[in-house]
Amino acid sequence: MKKNTNSELPSTGSSNSFNYKPIRLNKFISNSGICSRREADQFIKLGMVNVNGKIIIEMGHKVLPTDKIKCDGQSIKATRPSYILLNKPKGFLAMSSSKKSKKTVQELINTSGSNKLVPIDDMGRTVTGLLFLSDDVNLRKKINHSKKGVRMIYKITLDKNITQSDIEIAKKSQLIFDKEIQFKDVSYILGGTKKDIGVECFNIPSSVIIKFFKKINYTIEHLDRVTYGSLSKKELPRGKWRSLTTKELSFLQML
Repeated sequence: MKKNTNSELPSTGSSNSFNYKPIRLNKFISNSGICSRREADQFIKLGMVNVNGKIIIEMGHKVLPTDKIKCDGQSIKATRPSYILLNKPKGFLAMSSSKKSKKTVQELINTSGSNKLVPIDDMGRTVTGLLFLSDDVNLRKKINHSKKGVRMIYKITLDKNITQSDIEIAKKSQLIFDKEIQFKDVSYILGGTKKDIGVECFNIPSSVIIKFFKKINYTIEHLDRVTYGSLSKKELPRGKWRSLTTKELSFLQML
């Protein structure tokens, strides 16, 4: 599969794309993918970071991509995080954990370092639709712990017709996996059957939605995430991926 090309997409590859402006040392370390920015702060405080042969314990110290930096004796290089939007097909597994498995979504992304890209949430093999992946540890944590969360819309096909009364029940909060969950909206899909509904929510993964409807005696036959924040599947066929534009990324960073 070939990578989609778009002149508006930000570069995610070579060091030639860097803007050689000083950046905070903790950000430089976290961008390398070895730890989060908070963990980088601890390394600095403990005197475990060396810049051009000198131990740095000063918080807020700035460095350049050309500086030689070691963290706990390990040389690290400046890398620019990758931000990928994938239209996930059936048959592939998305896991936010480091557990190894066969036929994962990373296999669909033919770019260097794709094995370091982590999905923002889990998606089972039968679930399809938009999936955000990144090697930016800080942004993933920010999204997952955001009070408001990312707006998501799912298109769902159930095993049987759902009544209006059950739709009203589905709009009420339910305790799923020991956590109270509530959708913003649940409604029939225009032009569909009474098996077809749309669900609007914030930061609710597909596994929770499947469990939610099972609790009110419905089995989900098809689950497709059609909207993720400001992102849609427009011009992104099933199984294809692209990098986020600078504008799209800024919306996620504002959470």
